[in-house]
Amino acid sequence: MYRLNRVIVMVVFALIVSGIMPCTAFAASESLYSIDQSFQKAKKDYLQKNMKSAAEQIQKSASYMKGEAVKASDKGKGALTASAEELEKLADDVKIGAVKSRKRIEETFARAYLALASESRIKSTESWAKKETVKAGELLDSAIKNLEKSFAWSGQKAEKGTKEVMKKTKDMSIKLKEKGTFAEEEVVKRLQEAENEIKKFGKRISPE
Repeated sequence: MYRLNRVIVMVVFALIVSGIMPCTAFAASESLYSIDQSFQKAKKDYLQKNMKSAAEQIQKSASYMKGEAVKASDKGKGALTASAEELEKLADDVKIGAVKSRKRIEETFARAYLALASESRIKSTESWAKKETVKAGELLDSAIKNLEKSFAWSGQKAEKGTKEVMKKTKDMSIKLKEKGTFAEEEVVKRLQEAENEIKKFGKRISPE
């Protein structure tokens, strides 16, 4: 396993150096993979009644979200900070056995992904305004992937209209990353639609 991991790292490094894989894309996938692991393990530990380990994984996720909040845009900082605080409270409650349903855990994780989706969408818009086309595409792709994960953790299904928006936004992110053909007004439209869907789903899974 150790040798395999070394090989993977060396291959990724070679791709970054050669310009095939953007460094920013690798960093983003690396971060999300870590929080994915923490969420999955936390749920598994909780179901197996290993509350101490579950709480540790959730706390690790809270620390990650705090880190994201520190480097976040002004518009996205609030949601990321709120998610970190919610995860910390969840970790404390899991540790003392006060969480009686996995639904609370899953919905908290869903809101964390929604906060990440919102921040990626905001930064994608900022990158587009700076004419950083590839970066805008990467961040737009990240926004939609995080929104999909939010739906998955919440146990809710996206409506037909939402699915269409996500598909069109994914297609646009590919065009941006590959510097394909697109109209400027179409990019602006996709960014706005993504924002609308994120906000709409946020209301559906709000803890209030």
